[in-house]
Amino acid sequence: MRRKILACLLTAICGAVISPAGAQEKVVLKVGMLGTTEYFYYKGAKRMADLAAERSKGRLELQLFPNQGLGNERDMIEGMQLGTVDMAIINTPLLASFEPRFMLFDMPFMFNDWNHVNKVLSGQVGQELMKALEPKGLKAFAFSTAGFRHVINQRREVRTPDDLKGLKIRTLDNPVHVAIMNAMGANATPMQYGEVMTALRQKTIDGLDFQLGSTATEKMYEVNKYMALTGHVFTGVIYLASLKRFNALPADLQKTLSEAAVAGANTETELFNKFEQDARSILEKNGMKVVDVDKAPFRARTTSVYQTFQDRVGKNLIEMARKLGQ
Repeated sequence: MRRKILACLLTAICGAVISPAGAQEKVVLKVGMLGTTEYFYYKGAKRMADLAAERSKGRLELQLFPNQGLGNERDMIEGMQLGTVDMAIINTPLLASFEPRFMLFDMPFMFNDWNHVNKVLSGQVGQELMKALEPKGLKAFAFSTAGFRHVINQRREVRTPDDLKGLKIRTLDNPVHVAIMNAMGANATPMQYGEVMTALRQKTIDGLDFQLGSTATEKMYEVNKYMALTGHVFTGVIYLASLKRFNALPADLQKTLSEAAVAGANTETELFNKFEQDARSILEKNGMKVVDVDKAPFRARTTSVYQTFQDRVGKNLIEMARKLGQ
């Protein structure tokens, strides 16, 4: 009997050593983001999750947490650095405080249009920026878009910088965004996005800078009646993971996740850009007055912003990006 028991134990031990089951163990990663399940971040993340599950044959599961389910953007970035948050979809302005070169996206009137932005993101500049996050404990996979930001407010029509005088305009908690809005003539009020709608209803702010598509999806027309298409700054989106968590994955799952993230970002970009083509008419149908403006006076007001921040971004990086728009 003892011999039979010993034989069974040896068989079990040997089986545990040589079994590939450990390599097939399921990995679950939690992915945080802003916005609802109707927004483009979630739709891109859903594409990423579906592709990761399909290509890994179920070994890699991405659980999605919209509506800041894993915290605000700063919380998620810091969590990824510590390894307590697995993945997140982040707007580029928040990364500027972790890696100053990301201020490139925030420089006023830096990009002509989406084609210009895309050349920068998909080329050497984009690769250099993503690589720069690794020493910060972050693994970057791909860029997407949150569009160009415009001034919206509930008080009056804005056509010139002088029209901004006295308006309290919410900006992202980013020094360049604050400097741009102040330079253009408004009173910049940095604020977390979750506080914006309440502040608008209580009239502690007069408006904010926001994208066409986001203004429509977030129904900002309910509390803002005017939009000036200043396009003063572009907001990028980046798909990130904790470098610590990514490095702990088997090589094949690293490859699968990387490919799925790129596909998710591309899906988000395609959907976002397509929706922005229709967003203006949606806003106007809901009573918002959307006006085109001469950007030159606004641009002239922001030259000081370049002088203040260009050394932190890197003059060479700025010049490389500019050349791609010529």
